Amino acid sequence: MKWTFITFFAFATFYGCTDKSTPTIYPSKIGVDSAYADLIKKDKPVENSENVMKEEEKVVATKKVVANKPQQKVISSVDKIVQLSANNTIQNLEISFAKAKAEPTKVAGQTNTFTFNADSAKKVWIKISAQDSLANIRINHIKGPVDSIKGGPFGKETIFELPARGVYQFSISEKPTNKTPYAGKYKVELKLLWK
Repeated sequence: MKWTFITFFAFATFYGCTDKSTPTIYPSKIGVDSAYADLIKKDKPVENSENVMKEEEKVVATKKVVANKPQQKVISSVDKIVQLSANNTIQNLEISFAKAKAEPTKVAGQTNTFTFNADSAKKVWIKISAQDSLANIRINHIKGPVDSIKGGPFGKETIFELPARGVYQFSISEKPTNKTPYAGKYKVELKLLWK
């Protein structure tokens, strides 16, 4: 009895899948079937030709006003790397116990470049600070011993990965979107990291 039921079920399953009487579903025609056409007519509101003309005139008038409006220049607020200035200074940071410090003086509009040797470190932490916490000063860019290793602009503090051994350099400058250039002393702190 049990085997008869299983055999019947298997036969019905396989035969049902290959049966030619199974209906085939086709995609619908484009548009609305004629049986439902009268329903669409009922939902459409009747429009006055005068109202339609007035709406079209409003659209045309609006387009004319927009077309006559003078174009404003879009000012880009994108932060970009500042090119090294003509009076750029270069200073080598001597690393002792994986740390280095410097207190340079910056002239307004000047970039300051620092170099350091990263023989075995995986990352570097750099921080700059001035007495005025709102000073317009930032880490402009970092370059590695290979041309493909670059980064920037950064803020006043960053952690940068060092994928290759060698001499790296980073520059300090003003943010170009801020019109107040910074002049004065500031502090540079650097720490090599292995994690």
